[in-house]
Amino acid sequence: MKRIVCLLLLCVAFAQLPVRGASLADYREKLYDLFIEQKIPQWGAVLTQMSADKSCATLDGRHEILCGYYGLIGHLVDKKRKTEAQNYLKTALALSEKYQKLYPQDARFKALYANLLGLKIALSPLKATTLAPSMLSSAREAYKLAPNDSWVSILYGNILFYMPGMFGGDKAEGLKCYQHARQSMEKNASLNAHHWLYVQLLVTIGVVNERNEHYEQALSMYKTIMNKYPGYAFVRDVLYPRAQKAMREKR
Repeated sequence: MKRIVCLLLLCVAFAQLPVRGASLADYREKLYDLFIEQKIPQWGAVLTQMSADKSCATLDGRHEILCGYYGLIGHLVDKKRKTEAQNYLKTALALSEKYQKLYPQDARFKALYANLLGLKIALSPLKATTLAPSMLSSAREAYKLAPNDSWVSILYGNILFYMPGMFGGDKAEGLKCYQHARQSMEKNASLNAHHWLYVQLLVTIGVVNERNEHYEQALSMYKTIMNKYPGYAFVRDVLYPRAQKAMREKR
């Protein structure tokens, strides 16, 4: 009986201890793991937790949160899950407004805002004429502020690559931005190797080359990804075979 009482007292004592929250590095790793496992829709719960965690109430933490929403919404748009994408976009735009007020000269927040507007256009194409000028302006301002920032290069590259030429798009310049971002991120491999945005960047470069019918470059990039991230089945099972087939058909 005394032993049971002692155990109960210990349980009560431990329950009253403060629970240590996850660190920002822990959250980064969780987002990366879910990306590799192709479980990006589960990011929503992680991002909600990050938004409520004081350990993420820093500039770096807020960068990760908003960038995570950008990646999640983009994935949902790609998968035709429009309602979910719209709901998360509403949250992301509110956070973007809040963060830009806190950090009015932060290039990453300006670039992320531009990309969120791009996703809004993807969900509501009729809004393109009204939203495109703000999107392009914010992207250009971000790039002007931090042309050597890898995230900004990626996000500006997105705008240039996917924006129609009549609105200021430039696919060749977009690819240059992606390549510049890759070089920059690989200079700090210890930080970026397990960041979902870096893996997505490599995939994007491969896909861009594939769309341009540069199949050898695309296959080379996909091989690089498979070697670095053997658990990322999407490249092995979908992208690499698709590029192989397209190259055979071209011949």
